[in-house]
Amino acid sequence: TMFPAQCGQGATWNKELISEIARVTAEEAKALGYTNIYSPILDIAQDPRWGRVVECYGEDPCLVKEMGVAFVTGMQGEAEQTRKGIEPGKLACTAKHFVAYSVPEAGINLAPSLVGERNLRELHFVPFKAVVQEANVYSLMPGYHEVDGIPVHASRWLLTDVLRKEWGFNGYV
Repeated sequence: TMFPAQCGQGATWNKELISEIARVTAEEAKALGYTNIYSPILDIAQDPRWGRVVECYGEDPCLVKEMGVAFVTGMQGEAEQTRKGIEPGKLACTAKHFVAYSVPEAGINLAPSLVGERNLRELHFVPFKAVVQEANVYSLMPGYHEVDGIPVHASRWLLTDVLRKEWGFNGYV
């Protein structure tokens, strides 16, 4: 089944619809043998020059948070249940691209993101923190970029201090 791109889904502001899209996707992918889906994309679309804006739910962190939680819940099941395991017919989610991937310098994909901690906490962390704490997302994919000069894959502050210690994430990166 084909569904609109995430920018079209986000335009609906309809959490129930997003949850249903995720449920159907999980059911169909599970029938094909999938165990994990690399979605939802929780990037905040702020720079129209960036070539992947269509993959984002939108530019508002509240919208992206709500759509992301609805997607993870539809795909994996309710958070309380997923703490015991994924139910039959459901799949694990990998939320991506952690974090601030969508605001690269000059809008160039894979370029460094020059954002400070306040910008991260007020905008870019919002949807990721929500899927970790409210929806129990199983996995997060780090972005392929640098945040303030440090590759996200090598950032102890982002991956350990914030993600694991501050938010309590126990899934896999």
